Amino acid sequence: MHLNLDDLLAVRDGGAGPEAVAHAAACRECAAEVARLAAVRDALAALPVERPSHDLWPAIAARAAAGQHRRRLLWMGWAAAGLAAAFTVAIGVRSAVETYHEARLSRQTQALVSESQRLERALRSSEHVGRVMNGRTAGTVAQLEDRIAYIDARLSQAEDKRAPSPEVVGLWQERVRLLDALVNVEASGTTYVGL
Repeated sequence: MHLNLDDLLAVRDGGAGPEAVAHAAACRECAAEVARLAAVRDALAALPVERPSHDLWPAIAARAAAGQHRRRLLWMGWAAAGLAAAFTVAIGVRSAVETYHEARLSRQTQALVSESQRLERALRSSEHVGRVMNGRTAGTVAQLEDRIAYIDARLSQAEDKRAPSPEVVGLWQERVRLLDALVNVEASGTTYVGL
């Protein structure tokens, strides 16, 4: 039985076990094959080193790196565009919501101002010359008028902000409520004394 190729190469290169070395020394065919393999190795080592006239690897590597860089830039561009689009949508939604709230507050304010003007006209039309009221009614009227004056002062301070706010709507609601109470007190608590 002869040595296989791995054992023959190990004998040639000096890395075989003692049994393989003894067999290669005793077997003429295996010794000839080890000698032939050594001659092939030496012939291959003697060949001149051939280099291509132009090394293509640097150009291939540069193209691959440039492609990877372009893909990274493209991905970053898409990510930035997506982020910008999300930010724009968020700002647009926020702006739309704010516009809606401002419009709603403005409508509420206009309705309250109109109601306040109607109640003031009702107060002016109910004023009678020579009217007499009891002390309790006069005190209530004075308190209501003082509170209305206080609300008017706060409203004039709030007008500097221009845009209606929940605070301004609340002040107008309070003013309308006070004017309505004043109209009711004036209507029910006044006795007209003709001259």
